[in-house]
Amino acid sequence: MTKKCILFLILLLLLPVASMWGYKMQKIYITHSGKQRSMLVYTPDKLPDNSPLFITTHGMGGSSENQAEHDLMYELVDTARFVMCYPNADGDYWDISGTNDQNFIIKVIDECAQRFKINRNRVYWSGFSMGSMLLFHCMPNMLDKIAAFAPTSGIQFSESPWTKCTKKVNVMECIAYNDNAFTYSKYNIRGYMENFGIMNKYTKNDTITGYRTKNGTSWFDGDREMWINEDTGHEVVLYSYRYSGNGSHTPVAENSYEIWNFCKRFQLGPNMIVGPTLEEAIASFNDAFAVANDIYNNTTDDKYSTAELLRTELKEQIDKYNGFESADSSAYLAPTRNLTEAANALTVRKTNLDNYYAARERVKTLIDQYADNPACNTRPYYLRMVTLYDFYDLSQQNMTNDSKLETAAKTLNETADMFESDLEFSLSVREINTSSDSRNIPLYDISGRRATGSGLRIVKGKKIYVK
Repeated sequence: MTKKCILFLILLLLLPVASMWGYKMQKIYITHSGKQRSMLVYTPDKLPDNSPLFITTHGMGGSSENQAEHDLMYELVDTARFVMCYPNADGDYWDISGTNDQNFIIKVIDECAQRFKINRNRVYWSGFSMGSMLLFHCMPNMLDKIAAFAPTSGIQFSESPWTKCTKKVNVMECIAYNDNAFTYSKYNIRGYMENFGIMNKYTKNDTITGYRTKNGTSWFDGDREMWINEDTGHEVVLYSYRYSGNGSHTPVAENSYEIWNFCKRFQLGPNMIVGPTLEEAIASFNDAFAVANDIYNNTTDDKYSTAELLRTELKEQIDKYNGFESADSSAYLAPTRNLTEAANALTVRKTNLDNYYAARERVKTLIDQYADNPACNTRPYYLRMVTLYDFYDLSQQNMTNDSKLETAAKTLNETADMFESDLEFSLSVREINTSSDSRNIPLYDISGRRATGSGLRIVKGKKIYVK
């Protein structure tokens, strides 16, 4: 086979892979302040006019290529239809004290507007580490150009940009609890973001614990706290996650969907919220309708009888919007919201009832298991379990109260945990004391200090001492 034939076959094999993504990448050069600067730009194969522009500035010592390789934000452009731009710093550092790089970012926006006919009202800015420091530094002077900000793993700790902003902002920070560069407690990350919420005059503060965002196959547990001005729609969000990879200060692709889904909702101008397309509205409605049906069908068991009022209210919404159709995307907003709210209320009740019944079953099993064992059934935690089991035999009325259900399940489980821990401790000590090999077992006291001896005894406070 000739070299030409081999080359042709290689190119033929590569074609499906290249077309699968549906985007193209190019490096664009800009002259700024007498220097040639560059940016890496990704666009979908079919880019409509008036599409959004998303800018991400890399960290110190990084590059546009390195940032793209790690955050994978560009992989969204083929379906979300926006321009993805990764500008390069002039060397290893961004100008986080002056205006040189601020003016460079403005020039990047102008260049993209000329080349791709972007929607200037839908320009978004994210950054990593020092790229986020630049974002915060420039924020007060960019409120007429950037509709939403999404810094990651970084703040401008030497400045208080919320004191300089003349308008409310939409901003979301994504950062690992164990970030080893911008330490969470040292830099008071939560307080820093809360200040933007205060500046926005927030009227609502919510936290979702155990929050998960998904991109690809990786998950990160975290917490999502929001400061929302319900009158204007402005939002400040802090997504703090528990990163389990090698190095907690790194751009993570798992945040790309979260960042885009936050930013894409906002635009400059009097109508700040971007309405969904008809296709998006129908998809959201269908999802809400499916979830509503699932939770309704999964609460038919008698143990959910105390949730019947919530089931009835949800069924009314399901029947009302069954087969709903419209050519107006805004018409789907109310049905989707009503279905979601009713489904969420029933889901919360189901979860609380499940936890309550499981906790009572656990405690009852332990009580029965050790009822005839004098060494166990006289222990304080055992007696407390018996008392609490009776005390938390909730009435029908109390079982319609989510707060009481949560308290009952938590208290029962905590008492069961303490009983099992106490029992395990007692049995483990007895096993060592009766072992014929006790002389060969390394012995330690509670503080972890090594001891020597031939046996153990327990004294008040459950400290272990060498005989």
